Amino acid sequence: MKTVKDELETKRRSLELAISNGLGQSRNQTERNEMTKDPYGSASMTHDDEMIVDVVGRRMRELQNVNRALADLEAGRYGTCEDCGEEISAKRLKALPFAMRCIACQSSMEGVRRAA
Repeated sequence: MKTVKDELETKRRSLELAISNGLGQSRNQTERNEMTKDPYGSASMTHDDEMIVDVVGRRMRELQNVNRALADLEAGRYGTCEDCGEEISAKRLKALPFAMRCIACQSSMEGVRRAA
């Protein structure tokens, strides 16, 4: 059975690879020159570039969260809500191993009210 640390390190490697691949997806200058000759090609190129930036940005934020979870693990803070200091449930950590808040604090931060 994998430990939490192993899972987080595997996730980190996966994200680093995905970020690297995402950054390598941009077109070379020759392709860009050809696409800008056509207004639809130019729009498509812009859309594709925006999508790549968005996906890479989300992966980078997730990588930051994984790195923070690994640092918390090393420091003995892993699994403790950063807002209230209570223990984060095992189910939540299993679903989201880099969770920084318990469900109540995360919901509060997002302005979401849970049904009673």
